[in-house]
Amino acid sequence: MPQMNMPPPPQQKPAKVGLFKSKPSQQPGEDVSMRSDVTDLGRRLRTMEERYTALQGRLQLIEHNMVSHHRHLNTEIHTQISEITEVKKDLHELKDRLLMVIRDLQVSAKKEDVKILERYLNMWEPLNFVTRNEVKDIIKEILSGEKKTL
Repeated sequence: MPQMNMPPPPQQKPAKVGLFKSKPSQQPGEDVSMRSDVTDLGRRLRTMEERYTALQGRLQLIEHNMVSHHRHLNTEIHTQISEITEVKKDLHELKDRLLMVIRDLQVSAKKEDVKILERYLNMWEPLNFVTRNEVKDIIKEILSGEKKTL
């Protein structure tokens, strides 16, 4: 085959892409695959947006629960602190009373001291003692008895 001098194919000017510029030339197969890719990307974007919205909702719920739990714990801490303060006050009062009882017991008589007093009382027999009034009455009787015999 003889080679013919064929003119080279005309070169296409690069297409300008933009708002008022012409679109680049596409092959017919590219258009379908590009549309499916755009559709797929749109679907993926919606899925990601839904996940993002769901995560935001969960995060708000978690933050709300944490704030509520924090308030509850603060209330419990304040209650525990007041109870501990009250227990300390009661303990201090109990300690003071216990020290007072110890001082009273140190001043009171011991068992040995009471036994010694019991021995002395048994030796003296205070039930046989007479009162001044009884002595006066006895003296008056004796004196009146002597006067009668005189």
